[in-house]
Amino acid sequence: MRLPDVGTPHCRSRARVLRIGGALVLAFTLAACGGGNDRPWTGEGAVPWSASGWVQLSDTEWMAENGTEGYRWVEGQGWTHWRALGSGGGDPGVVVCKDRAGNDMPVNPKTITIHNNSDEPIYPAIATSMNEVNEWLQGCLRTTEPHPTQFIYKTYVNEGQGLPPHSSVQLTLPLMSQLDPQRYITWWNGGRVILADKPDRLRNPDDQDMGAVGGVGCEGQNTPCTLSIYQSKEGIPENSYAQLSEYTFGDSIPVDGQARWFKPENVGYNISYVDHVYMPVAIGPKNNPYIGYSGSAQSLSLFRQKIDAFLNSPAGSGWPLFNLDGRKLPGGYNIFAMRSGTLSPNEDVPVKPAGGFPPVLTVLRCLQNQCTDQEKKSLHFGDAVQNMQNLWGSCVSWGSEDITPHVTQTIVCPSELKNDMGLIKQFFEQNYNDYSRNYDTDPACSKAQKKIEFNFLSALSHIYGWVQFNEGCSAATNKLAATTIPGWDHHKIQQLYINDLQYNHHQPYFHGDAQLAFNPYVKLIHEDLQMNAYAFSVDDAIGFMSELGDGLIFTVGGTQGLENPDQFNYAGGFQVTMGVPSSVANTDTALIRKYGVCAFGREAGDSQCAQDKQDVFMPEYRQIPGFRVGTVPSYPVKVRFTDMHDNVYTFEVKARFPLCNFSQNEDTCYPDKTQLFDASACKVVDKNGATHAKSNDWCGSADLHEKREARDNNSSGGQITRNYIAFAPPMDF
Repeated sequence: MRLPDVGTPHCRSRARVLRIGGALVLAFTLAACGGGNDRPWTGEGAVPWSASGWVQLSDTEWMAENGTEGYRWVEGQGWTHWRALGSGGGDPGVVVCKDRAGNDMPVNPKTITIHNNSDEPIYPAIATSMNEVNEWLQGCLRTTEPHPTQFIYKTYVNEGQGLPPHSSVQLTLPLMSQLDPQRYITWWNGGRVILADKPDRLRNPDDQDMGAVGGVGCEGQNTPCTLSIYQSKEGIPENSYAQLSEYTFGDSIPVDGQARWFKPENVGYNISYVDHVYMPVAIGPKNNPYIGYSGSAQSLSLFRQKIDAFLNSPAGSGWPLFNLDGRKLPGGYNIFAMRSGTLSPNEDVPVKPAGGFPPVLTVLRCLQNQCTDQEKKSLHFGDAVQNMQNLWGSCVSWGSEDITPHVTQTIVCPSELKNDMGLIKQFFEQNYNDYSRNYDTDPACSKAQKKIEFNFLSALSHIYGWVQFNEGCSAATNKLAATTIPGWDHHKIQQLYINDLQYNHHQPYFHGDAQLAFNPYVKLIHEDLQMNAYAFSVDDAIGFMSELGDGLIFTVGGTQGLENPDQFNYAGGFQVTMGVPSSVANTDTALIRKYGVCAFGREAGDSQCAQDKQDVFMPEYRQIPGFRVGTVPSYPVKVRFTDMHDNVYTFEVKARFPLCNFSQNEDTCYPDKTQLFDASACKVVDKNGATHAKSNDWCGSADLHEKREARDNNSSGGQITRNYIAFAPPMDF
């Protein structure tokens, strides 16, 4: 390939080292050459990148320092020019989207901060997702074009070296980085944060080094921060020495008959303890100190001790482990779904049978080199899982199916447990019958694979995953929400499944008998490891969170670095909501400028919360009629917020909401308002400090209640209980 001569004799070049996207790049700034304004370049005159602020990525590529445009040499075409979609007009990381009215809406980058509070290195990586339809880009650009993302982009922090003990890094991620007119990275849409304690297996051999990527930055504390970015068709392997977390920044909102629109203000996150448990990870939002952390803040050593104690207890003895040197445990669904999985014969793993494929899952005894070669091939679980299978074989009838290969002992089944498990089996058998009946005629079923059978193991796999039978069909086919059995709809039976079965270690009949444990993994996650995270797919504890924030903070081995050192739970806080004034209904007119919360007796130098503490700022381009007070150190608390007319609203919450006893068919209850809300401590003052004429009316509108509701739009109602303080609309709109 022949490149044009772009280095003219009369131009003197000076080299400088730049940090672009965390990578060190040698850039040549060509001085006294003029040019820079005649893009796209035709090959005449000075090269466009002769102006300052351009970076040479390779012999065939130059990029503007802010990542918004570039030139790439294409054989047969010469130097081709590209410009980033929605580029932010020169501000690194800022992407200009279109709001609902079609006006320009600058979207600032968000950050991911990682604190290593442990005494050993950790190895962070971030992976984006592949999407046939990129809804985030559609919402930003207000287009219906699919803009498919055909690669996973993986970013490694200090690759091979990681984060040393007691250090931190902060990554800055724009909504998107465009690589050329056809390729881009959407950083915000379904990303994964992988935190490992060993660097092994974090890379794939075919990963393609991307070099520097515009708009991406990284800063370190007590460590350098260099980013290595790769393009790949494969994500980070499941059998890595890592704990997986997931994040999503912003949201793409569908609009009937129109293009989507984009909301950038929220950060969504969860830790995938439902899939596996390996490391103590805590996550909290950035610039939102009233939301406690999700996950675990235990030290790494204590966390590992708890895992070992579980594996050596009657409840956890023989629980499967990933075929790794560490102690990585699969969740209740994966012990069935992954038990027959194998690895490449060339894989370097501790349990490797001679002449065969190493198993994905094994047991502690094999990891301790106490298994025969045949056991290395076939021993994928021990007593803990066998107890679960024996429970299903003893409490539920399987008709004519021979279940003796899966059931080794008959257990005396308490009548309550027998009834509950029978209902769940009946429900999933009905879901299977719906799938089987429609498989041959449903156009959503491709028939690319043989219709599966309903049997002991297929039923248990679907039950512990709480997933419908739809193999060979689209993901939306045969949803559990549409399945009913006599006297039970999906909502009702899901509550039985959650409360009476997955948490059956709380039932009176249990008495610590490991043989009666429906899912020992649930107790491990919530009680032994003290984590508020998914232990199964529809867990009623804290799972996916979506909160206001400018980014996310991840910690390993402690709370250092989190803005709120207390663990989040819905019962400990409340949601403030207001009506929307009719004059601004169905618009993006903002209502609240900022808010803050003060706990009496807990603020240094301000024990009575006299100072106006408002430290969370709301988006000025979005209508959000409320905010969440998720975690406070103690009650009573004083809450203040300021509306867009600079009226300041103040009220006090005297105590934590009591736990509601809902009747069977009710999803809302009303606690004693006088025990929680002091009307005399509520006041609205205008921007001049005078009491607002409608202060008493607004304070008198306070409505305190608790609601059972779904965690998100994809799940059934009644999973969690949230507390609310609702008010009339704000003043003067």
